[in-house]
Amino acid sequence: MIKTIVLDIGQVLAAFRWEDYLKDCGYGEEIREKVARATVLSKYWGEQDRGALPEEEIISLCCELDPSVETEIRKLFKDITKTVVEYPYSGDFIRNLKENGYKVYLLSNYGGRNFAYAKEHFTFIPETDGQVISYEVKHIKPEKEIYEALIQKYGFDPKEAVFLDDSAANLEGAKRFGFHTILFTEFEKALSELRMLGVRI
Repeated sequence: MIKTIVLDIGQVLAAFRWEDYLKDCGYGEEIREKVARATVLSKYWGEQDRGALPEEEIISLCCELDPSVETEIRKLFKDITKTVVEYPYSGDFIRNLKENGYKVYLLSNYGGRNFAYAKEHFTFIPETDGQVISYEVKHIKPEKEIYEALIQKYGFDPKEAVFLDDSAANLEGAKRFGFHTILFTEFEKALSELRMLGVRI
């Protein structure tokens, strides 16, 4: 029986809209592609979520990948909170789960500055029972240590929990601990899959 719901943030509870942000900046397609390859699509992007390197060092590493768009890369990092927007359903979704007796936790890859912004502006975060965020534990999904940190912090049985994430790799990491998993692609579909697991919602 499911007693605990674990939720990712990006693309589950909030839209990671980096492509729209770059368009909002007025950049043409070539510039957008260059910035993307040097940042969100690069090997360094996850390091801000890990929280082990200073942000300025990560920015410099990204700039080294393509110095021709250094100005645009630095603007992206300066305005990085504009790349994530809460989904309208998120607060009600979590409140509904709580009203039906479930514990609800967040497990997300997130950098410290970004999560500070999220805590201040995203209405769903105070509705949860807690969270483990990657920068806090210096590990990112799907590394086993971040799942271990969540289980140890809150003491629940992963076999009685379901984890919703938009990344198949992150779900595979959770399955190794016995979690039920749902690949999140669309809200109504996720609700249907939760109900199939017996979750009241």
